[in-house]
Amino acid sequence: MKKISLYWSLLVGLFVVVYQVVMFYVRFSRMNTDATTLDYILFFAAGTVGGLILIYFLNRQTSNGKRWVVLIAFLLATPVAMIFILGGGMLGWIGVILFPQIPWALITWIGSLIGKLVK
Repeated sequence: MKKISLYWSLLVGLFVVVYQVVMFYVRFSRMNTDATTLDYILFFAAGTVGGLILIYFLNRQTSNGKRWVVLIAFLLATPVAMIFILGGGMLGWIGVILFPQIPWALITWIGSLIGKLVK
């Protein structure tokens, strides 16, 4: 089965930035003018690392059906990871980057194990 390029992880990073902008607007009915460029770089980095986790588990699968199970598990973990990004902000930049990886890695790994059962 063809391997997925690591460049696709950048798309997950971009998604996280857009998600943060949209959620702030939905909650406060205005754009976040107080956020610095560093904040968005950290969101992008966190999403890109999450994307690398997804690609790692996708490339370990041997069929498209198994890849779908892993992708669904990753998508189910994403709302929890977005909450972890906010909680990680209390610990600074390292928390923003590392905290969302916990649900992404754990639930995607479980999805990978379930995917191995799919024929």
